[in-house]
Amino acid sequence: MTAPLPADLLDPALLDPALLDRVVLRHWRQGQCEALTGRDFWQRVTARAAWVEAHTPPGGLVLVIGATGAEAMALFLGIAAAGRLGAFFPPASPLQDQRHFFDQQRAALAAIAPDAICVLEAATAETVRRIDPDLARAVRLAPATATGDSVAALDALRARLASDAPLFVQHSSGTTGIKKAVAISGRMLAGQFAAYWPGLRAELGVGRLSVASWLPLYHDMGLIAGFLLPMLGGDSVSLLDPFEWIGAPGRFLEMIEADGCDIAWMPNFAFRHFTRLHRALKPARLGSMKLWIDCSEPCRLVDAKDFEAAFAGWGVRPGSVVGCYAMAETVFAVSQGSPAERIGLAVPPDVTPGQMVPEGWLGDEAPPGRKLVLSSGRVLPGVTLAVFDGERVLPEGNYGEIGLRAPFLFGGYRGGAGPSPDGWFRTGDLGVVLRSQVFVFGRLKEIIIVNGKNLFAGDVEAALAGIPGLRPGRAVAFGVESAQTGSEELVVVAEQDETAGTPAAESRAAISRMLTETFLVKPRDVRIVADRWLVKSTSGKISRDANRRRYLEQFRSPE
Repeated sequence: MTAPLPADLLDPALLDPALLDRVVLRHWRQGQCEALTGRDFWQRVTARAAWVEAHTPPGGLVLVIGATGAEAMALFLGIAAAGRLGAFFPPASPLQDQRHFFDQQRAALAAIAPDAICVLEAATAETVRRIDPDLARAVRLAPATATGDSVAALDALRARLASDAPLFVQHSSGTTGIKKAVAISGRMLAGQFAAYWPGLRAELGVGRLSVASWLPLYHDMGLIAGFLLPMLGGDSVSLLDPFEWIGAPGRFLEMIEADGCDIAWMPNFAFRHFTRLHRALKPARLGSMKLWIDCSEPCRLVDAKDFEAAFAGWGVRPGSVVGCYAMAETVFAVSQGSPAERIGLAVPPDVTPGQMVPEGWLGDEAPPGRKLVLSSGRVLPGVTLAVFDGERVLPEGNYGEIGLRAPFLFGGYRGGAGPSPDGWFRTGDLGVVLRSQVFVFGRLKEIIIVNGKNLFAGDVEAALAGIPGLRPGRAVAFGVESAQTGSEELVVVAEQDETAGTPAAESRAAISRMLTETFLVKPRDVRIVADRWLVKSTSGKISRDANRRRYLEQFRSPE
């Protein structure tokens, strides 16, 4: 499964000065749009680079904390143009419990150990100091706005695209553990562009993409697909702040209509969220959109089809929601789906690593008790993907842990492990390749093994969607080791929807009954908790590891 990567990674069209007078960024706030040409934007980057050179240590790791927008984006690239190593870090969320947010951020910042923290607002600087007073020395309050008449930063960045030296850092974070820092070189970023972007343009039949994004810049999907790759190619980005999206998701669709966007990346939960909200949203014309990319595994075909059906009257095309497999360790994309090849895989709950997956499971429907996984498409040019069972490479069609090689694969986490000496990176993701299509539908770390039976925590959580009295999407499942049984025990914690009027005892009984009937496993404990009890990670996902710790602290005494 390998295809050659174009020999000249440094495409001469990258950061092309001839495109400076094109609009590259449209930032929407409260229904108002600020449009910036390439010249406007790179003048801001150049001014930011001069400030960074004067206020941060040479070669240091510099975090950017602040609201998503043009100034934060220009500051990030200014850090890179000044020869520093930049990284976005999430700002405080009004939707998270502040005590747990501060605990999370304090641990993450201690692990990252930045040389400087750049913020654009005095309030953000004060928040950082409250998280950890020892960080006060590192905080730098940048001017709220900065510009000039030079675009010299563009040439400085373009020169760095040919280098193997680290250009910036992004953090690999999911539902478990402290963030892992991944250093991305200019050559890796250029390689990702060469392998990914021309294929997307060809799929859409356009010379330049018009990207719509509400994604946070501290997450690889927003940073790479919603910012850096479009900037390299002179494509345009229409941007909505993620917190505004949370409060008014319909504005994202209104932005798409206003700007005529043609492509967007979203996590799987966002497709479900839009479908649930469909009747409450103001109609928007979405016919310009040619590709909606579901890019958080496991991607579910039923959610793609439901989204297309719900918004068909608004112009969403059948088959336009496709999958993508991506990770920080490869800059971003590993594989990309196409409408012409979109297909599902009906996966039973008892599939095990090493098992042969028959092609008879492929299709657009799933029998009762199976989940319908959306294909993540074909691997990008230059990527080699294999499926492992332990140390053994399995033939195509066998289920196991995904490993990969790529010319834009990272060399290792900062201060930690990386690919094996033979060049393979074992991702921890579980999946299969059928008909050259990649299907990803589990994580080694998210398997709960109850008396020898493997359960995917995500499957358990998805199955709770129809239980009365629960807040949609606000439940977590995890395993707790038992010294008595020598196995893990299944625990579920779910937030109560107090407006539903369903007693907690009824919800608890319904959860236990459903899990026993569906998965043939009786949960050890089911807890119904108050609104916002559950802890989210900085990427916006329910943090399985943090909630497991919180559960143990509050509800379980040592055995």
